[in-house]
Amino acid sequence: MSTENSDGQERRTDRPALSREPIDPPKGRRGGVLRRMVHALPTLVVFAALGGLAYAGHHTGWRAPKFSHLFGTRAAAAEKEDWCAEHNVPESKCIACHPELAGGNAADWCKEHGVPESQCTVCHPEILAKGVAGDWCAEHGVPESGCTLCHPELAVKGEVPASDVTASVLPEPTATRPATAATKSAKDPRTCQTHARRVQFASPEAVRKAGLKLGAVVRRAMAGIVTANAEIQYDQTRVVQVAPRVSGIAWQVDKQVGDQVKKGDILALIGSTEVGRAKAEYLEAATLLDAKSKAFRRSEELLSKNVGSRASYEETEAERKQAEIRLFNARQALINLGLPIEELESNQTPPEQAIQFLGLPDTARGKLDTKETTTNLIPVTSPLEGVVTTRNVVAGEIVDTAKPLFIVADTTRMWVMVNVDLRESRRIALGQKLVFRPDGAPDEAATGKVTWISTAVDDQTRTLRVRADVENPADRLRAMTFGKAEITIRETPDAIAVPNEAIQWEGCCYMVFVRLADDIFQTRKVRLGAKDAVFSEVLAGVLPGEVVVTIGSHVLKSEILKSNLGAGCTDE
Repeated sequence: MSTENSDGQERRTDRPALSREPIDPPKGRRGGVLRRMVHALPTLVVFAALGGLAYAGHHTGWRAPKFSHLFGTRAAAAEKEDWCAEHNVPESKCIACHPELAGGNAADWCKEHGVPESQCTVCHPEILAKGVAGDWCAEHGVPESGCTLCHPELAVKGEVPASDVTASVLPEPTATRPATAATKSAKDPRTCQTHARRVQFASPEAVRKAGLKLGAVVRRAMAGIVTANAEIQYDQTRVVQVAPRVSGIAWQVDKQVGDQVKKGDILALIGSTEVGRAKAEYLEAATLLDAKSKAFRRSEELLSKNVGSRASYEETEAERKQAEIRLFNARQALINLGLPIEELESNQTPPEQAIQFLGLPDTARGKLDTKETTTNLIPVTSPLEGVVTTRNVVAGEIVDTAKPLFIVADTTRMWVMVNVDLRESRRIALGQKLVFRPDGAPDEAATGKVTWISTAVDDQTRTLRVRADVENPADRLRAMTFGKAEITIRETPDAIAVPNEAIQWEGCCYMVFVRLADDIFQTRKVRLGAKDAVFSEVLAGVLPGEVVVTIGSHVLKSEILKSNLGAGCTDE
């Protein structure tokens, strides 16, 4: 190939001239484009699928369609028509939309609040102005429409499923404490319409998935109990502080703390000069009376023979009477000292010998020397049978009448002093059964009866003091032991009861949920009585044979409260 330059000379070149015909790409380059398209195809498919899923989710509310909907069968259309989206149950079974299915009156029904229109206090607040709604049983304290005592036909009896049978096992009645009233609410239970509400599940399977367990309303023995703090004390009518009758010196001490004594046993011997003077005065008075009596008899004999004078007779008579008075005073002094004066008057031993050991038992007299032992001894004896709990004297110590030497207590009967809460005080009465369980040993229970109720409230604890007498023959109870006292207010051998788990506090009333059908439960207000560790007594509201929700009853309560939101019916 040649070209001509600007000088007109021809210049040659080896590069070929460009051809204007299309040139096919190499065979290897076409294969690379196809491979890239094949590799990108999965990614395009994934993006397309995600886009379709987003479109379908947006139009279905992000809910998976049922099998029948995917295939467009007639059943899909029928199921869509028989479904209440508002209450999430089948339309044909929705008792909220069709109250007649549960025995309600469709013409008198407030669908907004789920109660009869004539009793809806939200739509008709004038019911509250009356103070009492028309649906109230004043005799039993529950709504008339739910009073099974007045209308036993309202009871819906049934069998508890086998899987829930443990919920109705009846243990031995163990009284603990009564059901305490919850904090009083501003709601009036006579106008509250919670009992008109029912809870419906989509199906019986939904009930099982919610974890609900059922229990039976049963008859069993129940006891109303008031529990309070208590302590053991000695029976103050059987505790005595023993002090000497005269001042002196402890000559001998015979008993120790813990010794069992009987009435009249000698605890100690006291030496006192006052005792010696009293004994000497008695001997002098006895001797003087004997002499004056002899003189009076001689004067009387002489006067009868007209030998003696009347004046001499009267003088001897006056002297005899004075001697009698003196002996009487001496005798009373010995009696006041606790010395048995009858020993002197009935003993054949001369008084001057018997008076030395007056009041001492023969066992003690045998150990004493009559020549060297003082006559000033006086015994300190136990006034009752019991145990020595305190000793405050040793031999040789000076003692005084103002200082007790011993404390002796009869422990065969003790006092239980109970501090009853003021709110429970009105339920306490004389004669009620009391069971005391000491701390650390609740199995060692002592039983007695209420014998005293204080007329005043304790100014420190603001509790009412109650006392009961309990027997303690084996000395198992110790004074100053703390524990719990259970006072039985009322016993019912055949009470209607439900498991404690079934009871829920609604805000103004206690309530349970009674099974109407496998997937429908009715709210039933109840009035409670006694309560123990497992069961609560129901005075009105349910009857034996009905089935109530036990475990999981709070789930139904939450549904009731949720339906009350915005209606002014929930607790504040």
